This record gives sequence, C-alpha cells and structure tokens, in this order.
Amino acid sequence: MLHAYPMRSVRSLVSIRLPCLFCGLKTSRDRVCRQCLDILPRNVRFCIRCGQQVPGQAAGSVSCADCQASPPVFDKARAPLLYEFPVDVVLKKLKFSRQTAFAAAFAEIMVPCLEAEFPDCDALVPVPLHAFRHFRRGFNQADEICRPVAKATGLPEIKCVKRRRATQPQTGLDPAARRRNLAGAFAVTESVRFRRPVIVDDVITTGATSSQLAGVLLEAGAERVGVLAVARA
Repeated sequence: MLHAYPMRSVRSLVSIRLPCLFCGLKTSRDRVCRQCLDILPRNVRFCIRCGQQVPGQAAGSVSCADCQASPPVFDKARAPLLYEFPVDVVLKKLKFSRQTAFAAAFAEIMVPCLEAEFPDCDALVPVPLHAFRHFRRGFNQADEICRPVAKATGLPEIKCVKRRRATQPQTGLDPAARRRNLAGAFAVTESVRFRRPVIVDDVITTGATSSQLAGVLLEAGAERVGVLAVARA
C-alpha cells in the first residue's frame, strides 16, 4: 500500500536553487516555479474512469459516454495535466530530444495525484518500449518519468512486461485502429507479485495502450490496475 512506504519529497532528489525547467528562473524548492505551476493546463473536470475531460462536470463525478458504452479494462486513469501548450511542447522535448530533466519536474506534479487517487498502490509499471525502438531512441520516456516517482514514494518500479512486437506509432490512428495496432503487443515476463499496480506513461490519448497493458497484468494475477500519466489528451 502507498502509505506503507516511506514518503520522500521529490524536492529531496534535486539540488536547491535549480532553475525552473519551464521558464529558466531560479526556484528555491521545486523544478517548476510557482508562476509556471499556476499557468499549466490542469485536468480538473474529468471522467471517473478514463480521466478524459468532461466539460461542465465536477472532477471524477461521472463516466464519459465512451466509458459508459465500453468500460476500460483498467480500474481508473488519472493525469494531473492536459496535453496542451506548454505541456505538449515539453513532453515532446522529453520524448524526442532526450531532455530527461523534465521527468523530475513532471514527477513533482504526479506524486500528489498518485497519493490522492491510488492510496493502495503497491507497485509502478512504466509502459515498455519495443527493444528496437528503445535501442533507436536510447531511453524509454515512461521509465524516465516513473523513476523519480518511485524514488519519491518508495514504491517499487517493476518491469515485468515487454512488448512482443514493434507496433506502428499510435499518432494519427483512430481509436479502433489503435486497439488493433496494440492487440497482443504486450506479454508478462514473470509472475506478478503485486496486486494493485499503477501503469505510468507520459500521455493518455485514447487509453488503448493502458487497456492492453492492464489486461495482461490482470491475467497475470493483479487484482486491479490503475493508470497515471503526466497529461491527458
């Protein structure tokens, strides 16, 4: 359970007086200054299941039409931010330009969300890349984001899932094509000893990746699976 692990602030993982990663000004506490935190697009009105925006509704109060028609495999998904400027620009810098320092900044924002929404989480599972794509990129952005969250919470980061095949990039695919593209893409490589893992990713778009990954974790023995991302498209 989350509260069973010693909680350590992400602030203890970085030096004092480092510049804010968004604006470059000095900050005495976090990797994101208070001014930038105040203008980041927050995901405050969202579906209770998939976490996507539900305009006009209170946070986590109703299920969206998509989830009512076809409930996701995972228990619930949460993302503290929206995939809008400047979050989208910064996540692309992390993902495609290897500016991994942004991972610690996003972790500071994700940890309170994890504590509030998944208090019984017992493990973190970063979304894996296929070995070939990992080799080409040189790193996995989900792992870079997951690592400081794990350090801050004391939760174990487990890598018991692999991508069995190199899937087509999801960008530009409609929801049905995303599901077809990911069908059978993941496989569990060892027994799942944790019962309430939370999948960690950079962006949730349709939830297809999270659903496929949650499905194999449930088949391997997990009781329920949550999803935590930086941002929700």
